[in-house]
Amino acid sequence: MSPRERAVLEAMISHAHDFAESSSPDAASRQRWLAQLAGTRAGRRCECGTCPSIALEDASGRTPTMADSRVVLSADAPGALLLLFIDDDQLSYLELAPLEPDARIAEFPAVEFIGFAPAGPEA
Repeated sequence: MSPRERAVLEAMISHAHDFAESSSPDAASRQRWLAQLAGTRAGRRCECGTCPSIALEDASGRTPTMADSRVVLSADAPGALLLLFIDDDQLSYLELAPLEPDARIAEFPAVEFIGFAPAGPEA
C-alpha cells in the first residue's frame, strides 16, 4: 500500500461518517478498525480504468467479502466520493468513485483535500 493510500485509509477510519446513517461510528469501532491498519495491505486494484480503488487484504492475504454485517464510511474528495467498506468488522475495500461519467482519477487525494462533513440536512 502506498503512503498516500495508507494515510487516506487511516483518515477515513478516524473521521468519515457512516454512509447509510449520516452519523459517526462509535469510538470503540474506530479503535478496532485502526488496530487493523498495521496488518492491512493493498490487494487487487479496480480494473475500471477510471479510479484507483483497491481491495484491502489482511496480513494473511485474505480479502473480506460482503457478509452479514457491512458498514460503509464516506467522505468527499475533489470530483469524487470516497468510500471505505468494512465487512464483518474487517477493512475490505477503499473506493474513490468519480462523480462525472467520463472522469478519470489516477490516485487517491491527499488527506487535506478530503471533506469529512456528514451528508444530509444537518451538514
